[in-house]
Amino acid sequence: MTDDSLSQRKAQLDKAEREHLEDVVEELRERVEDNVRYQLTQKGLDDEPEGPDTLDEDIEQLVEAIELEGVDGHTWDEAFEQYVTGVGYTIVNRLAALRCMEVRDFIDEEVTVFKENGLTPAAETLVHEEFLLEDEAILEAYHNACDELAEEIEILFDRSSSYSLVDPDDDTFEALCGMLDDVPDEVWRADDVLGWVYEYYNRPVVEALDAKNTLEPDDVGPANQFYTPHWVVRMLADNSLGKLYLEATEQESSVPAAEELSIEERKERLVTPEDAPGVPELCEGVIE
Repeated sequence: MTDDSLSQRKAQLDKAEREHLEDVVEELRERVEDNVRYQLTQKGLDDEPEGPDTLDEDIEQLVEAIELEGVDGHTWDEAFEQYVTGVGYTIVNRLAALRCMEVRDFIDEEVTVFKENGLTPAAETLVHEEFLLEDEAILEAYHNACDELAEEIEILFDRSSSYSLVDPDDDTFEALCGMLDDVPDEVWRADDVLGWVYEYYNRPVVEALDAKNTLEPDDVGPANQFYTPHWVVRMLADNSLGKLYLEATEQESSVPAAEELSIEERKERLVTPEDAPGVPELCEGVIE
């Protein structure tokens, strides 16, 4: 990993980078969901259990998690697939977020980067210092990173959630991390990369809803969920709160003229104290 700096960051991905990321996310989704589905099937959960009172504690937790997906009247099969999707997305989202932190040097020892010896740096430390077996150390290092980050980002890394009951197996974990390697570090540094991961992972769900002639009330939310590029959000903010502030402080004339910046320059601008020391410099998207 190389040192992170503002000069290495980009505000948003270009079309080619987004298309490549979409292909990788599609591969990630297929691999992780196949593995989660296989593990649940091996536990006999592809069909609804007939005698839930006789299940062991681990299986009972999984049954409750799947049933939770079906509270709105879904069949067991529908709830099963929704749970598979939820677990898969949670795993991919965590791995992608970890990779973003690793390339920015926010994590001391990588947990998603495999060395030639088949271990991640964090797992290698556990093998040498805590004498864990290599296969155990890889997922243990991943768990440790999630637990540490959950103190600050609980919604993403909390392993007590129902979507954390299934981990990828060892081979799948390594394969998923290898797919992350197919995406250049500069892409993982982009401000909007996780937004596009969300968009591409959930695209099949949205497309399936779009294909329906009539949406049910529960479909409206998912059908209208999509990633909004940061420059669109900035344009909205510039022309609402930003414009009100500039008008109230009589600084409208301080905003750079529209012809001074190209569309791409406006999209790519970084918000730093050096680039935007005041509100007028921030509000380059104001439309007169």
